[in-house]
Amino acid sequence: MKIILFRFEKEKIHFLECTINSGNLIFGEKEKISLESAMNKGEKYNKILDEISHIQTRYSPSAFAYQSPQKCRGVIKDEEGFANSAILNLYCYQNNLHILELTLVTVREKLSISNKDFKALLEKNKNEVLKNYSIAKSDKLLDGLVFLFSLKETF
Repeated sequence: MKIILFRFEKEKIHFLECTINSGNLIFGEKEKISLESAMNKGEKYNKILDEISHIQTRYSPSAFAYQSPQKCRGVIKDEEGFANSAILNLYCYQNNLHILELTLVTVREKLSISNKDFKALLEKNKNEVLKNYSIAKSDKLLDGLVFLFSLKETF
């Protein structure tokens, strides 16, 4: 299963091509797209839609996944990141594509484990991702990768 993992920031889109095969997580291309050239929000949202369409055509993923800017349900800490994620949701809805929102709550519920066990699993998986993959601790996609790594057996 090929998944494109996104993380949206105010003026950037980070994404990574990942393949999950027989419980193994394999990284592909990793890129960053700047949104700074957009003159207004409408132009910015059109650019996001164009970039997502280009990514879909280029990689033909089975699903899109994104690190939610919401840390917990009902709380929006990053309005711009939330709006950008909403554009991804709209694109997936309009194109009948599978999308996975990666938050602490949604991943823990999918794994059906206690909060204490989940926190221990995330820490263990974070250390394993940092050790076995060429990714920095400061990488913007690290949390999403840890979530995907934790879910790899469920795909």
